[in-house]
Amino acid sequence: MPALSPFDWFLAALAALIVGASKTGLPGGVTLAVALFAQLFPARESTGALLPVLICADVLAVSLLRKPPNWRLLLHIFPWTALGVLLGWGLLSRIDNAQLRLIIGGLIVSMTLYQLARRFQGSSSPPPSGSSRVFTASMGTAAGITTMIANAAGPFMTFYLLAMRMGKLEFVVVNAWFFLVINSFKVPFAANLGLITWDSLRFDLLLAPLVLAGALLGRWMLRRIRQRVFELVVLLLALVGGLRLLMPA
Repeated sequence: MPALSPFDWFLAALAALIVGASKTGLPGGVTLAVALFAQLFPARESTGALLPVLICADVLAVSLLRKPPNWRLLLHIFPWTALGVLLGWGLLSRIDNAQLRLIIGGLIVSMTLYQLARRFQGSSSPPPSGSSRVFTASMGTAAGITTMIANAAGPFMTFYLLAMRMGKLEFVVVNAWFFLVINSFKVPFAANLGLITWDSLRFDLLLAPLVLAGALLGRWMLRRIRQRVFELVVLLLALVGGLRLLMPA
């Protein structure tokens, strides 16, 4: 773990707050935390350092929300996401990280712009393939690959859940349970690659109180934001995260 300056610790604290708030109120903000951690650590190591923070936030989210998810919907996408995690695990040791950032960022930006264009054009119908097996398989696999490579699966789950036309509370609950399962599933693969170390775990432990504060803030925001504003903010956060991935690390 590199030595961190006071400003670096500020960025780490901000990232922890964003992760907590994203899990309970505004899904999509995790992509900003990914970008902040990439400023603090080398690209590969940043993914491992952030993973325990994400799991901590996932546990807090499902505990604070106290609502069971739509398990039927999750069971449709879980196998494809697990397949994507395995593919991402294999790719991490074979493909240049800078090239992966460009591919992931390009996909996120193009999909976000498509969704935003639909909203500005006044389209109210879900995408034609919104509930199809092909759509589920493609979103699940893409989410698995990107979450293993860069903890950047949020936008793909955003597109998948928005296509299901669920309300903001159900959206947040399903999102929280999905990532609790998938992020936990990733741990042995990240440890195998040496991305999680005792030093990184001690660093993450220091950030845990800020994750809790962010989770409480996110729950407060969820109760006060309207559905259309909620969806717009989620998409804009995804766009910002995608653009950040297109920039040099």
